[in-house]
Amino acid sequence: MISMNRTATSTNLISFMRNGEKRKMKDIIPDLAQWGYRNIDLNFCEMMNPSSDIGKDYVRLLERYSKDYELNYVQSHVPYPRDYMSLSYAERKYSDDLIKRAIEYSISLGVRAVVIHPVKGSIDDNAAYLGKFLPLLDGSDSKLALENMESRDEISRSSQLLAVIEAAGTDRLGICLDTGHAHMRGLDVAEEVRAYGSHLIATHIADNHGSSDEHLLPFFGTICWEEVMKAFRSIDYKGWYTYECMFFTQHLPESLREDIVKLSLEIGKVLSDFCE
Repeated sequence: MISMNRTATSTNLISFMRNGEKRKMKDIIPDLAQWGYRNIDLNFCEMMNPSSDIGKDYVRLLERYSKDYELNYVQSHVPYPRDYMSLSYAERKYSDDLIKRAIEYSISLGVRAVVIHPVKGSIDDNAAYLGKFLPLLDGSDSKLALENMESRDEISRSSQLLAVIEAAGTDRLGICLDTGHAHMRGLDVAEEVRAYGSHLIATHIADNHGSSDEHLLPFFGTICWEEVMKAFRSIDYKGWYTYECMFFTQHLPESLREDIVKLSLEIGKVLSDFCE
């Protein structure tokens, strides 16, 4: 059975606002803690915003939050390039530097699963790309979690992800299953879970209707959650069930933020029941 202390959320759960602006992690985390969350995925993709102020002082604030609110930073998501293989040398270096900083920040905050996107390239291209970042994990308890993408020209299927892990040749690399991406790709999400097996170390839990990356809470799309959760149980998955549902609230009034956060926790309880 899944214990509720394995339900987590990305800090982007209530990030998107009706006016098109986005809240920063440092402004969101206190609300998430107040309304019931203790397990948090730090969305370092925020570093891609031109107005980002994420640096050492910001990270010290996040560290203080973890103590003040008794939080566990169980996952993180590093920045990502849109199409790395088409970037110039300078653009690649800028992207690499952002990702390296995010990995270092994650390690310093005790994050065990650091989610990273693959690049649009071959299996060997991806193994070489990840090889730039894997040495940063030496001496820590952290691992990189390679995320399945949603498009045909990206690393999206279990066979591709497992091939990248084999090519990388390290136990410091696992898989993050994005349920929404797998559903969009037309894959059987439960079958993908079973195929990943022990390599699955992180999740992005989100729903959609199979055609776009809507990032909805479970049961607001068309994924069969009963079967997906049974698949997690069948592989004895021991990681976190982490919401990445930032678009769910973007058009809602601000007064409903607390209700949505509490609803997400109640949905987590229902998902737990499917694993009994």
